[in-house]
Amino acid sequence: MVASSGFYLVMSVILSVLIVSAVQVHPVKRNIVSYAICMSEYSWMDDSQGNSPCLTVAYVEAPCYGNTYEQQILVNGDMYALPNSSNANACYCSWSSYNLMMACTLCQGVITSSVSEWPAWAAGCTTNQSWTQEYFPSGLVLAGASIPYWATTNPSTWTYETFNILDANATYQKNSSSITPSASSLSSGGSSPSSSRSSSKSIDVGAIVGGTIGGAAALSFLAFAAYLLYRRHAYRKGGYALAINQQGMTFIPSSHNRIPSDISDLVPSISGPLAMYRQSVYPSQQYRTAYPPPHRSFLPLPRMDVSVYTTHTGNGQRSDAIPMV
Repeated sequence: MVASSGFYLVMSVILSVLIVSAVQVHPVKRNIVSYAICMSEYSWMDDSQGNSPCLTVAYVEAPCYGNTYEQQILVNGDMYALPNSSNANACYCSWSSYNLMMACTLCQGVITSSVSEWPAWAAGCTTNQSWTQEYFPSGLVLAGASIPYWATTNPSTWTYETFNILDANATYQKNSSSITPSASSLSSGGSSPSSSRSSSKSIDVGAIVGGTIGGAAALSFLAFAAYLLYRRHAYRKGGYALAINQQGMTFIPSSHNRIPSDISDLVPSISGPLAMYRQSVYPSQQYRTAYPPPHRSFLPLPRMDVSVYTTHTGNGQRSDAIPMV
């Protein structure tokens, strides 16, 4: 029973590890979407994953909103909100946030929607002016998208410090790569990131790989331990069965595993051919009759004569009778 309990305990541990591994390998699903759609002539603004500026800016904002962000569609006369005391954060005040948000405004083809100037955008980030000095917040990681190189430009270098298609396209013609920011690849102090395409992996991808390898190693170890316990349980069970089989032809008295000294009360319960001859049966003989060895038969029964004879009654009638024994 101990080995069996241990086996079931190990199996329950394996199930728990599977659940934990599933949580590590499959992180909480992010809700990052864009309802705004860019016109096809602005496809050059897409990142290396093929995301439009509207979807890319949703990925840029998401790290500061619990990995959940919805980029809304613009209608005539609308514009995206400037940073203020309620929405200003490191993501929303960054260079890429401003550039991509303004690109999303223009690529939808809404003529009456206006583009904000960078000074007006940065003015809403008074909580922390350092937020306006980076193209993406330091210490955060962008997962699922990349930032086109033109979107990493310091907005103060645009003509009239305002995002415009001509300047952005000219930057794209010089460098069409995309950047995947990480904690080690971010630049600060107003400088732009390297023009080479970043090959660094995001933290959550590393966590997925590490969790997968660690989970596989843990499962392998637990499976091996479970196998050893199962073998031990099977060995003990097999040994017990062998002992029972070896004792299969041995008579074991039911009362305290010993033969009573007084066997006189066993005689009346004897039946069969030996009882007809009033032969006493002792324990050793009883064992042999309970398990007769091969090529041995019981004593033959006495012959019973049951012949029918005929008698005649007083009135001369014939009668068949069976003799009494």
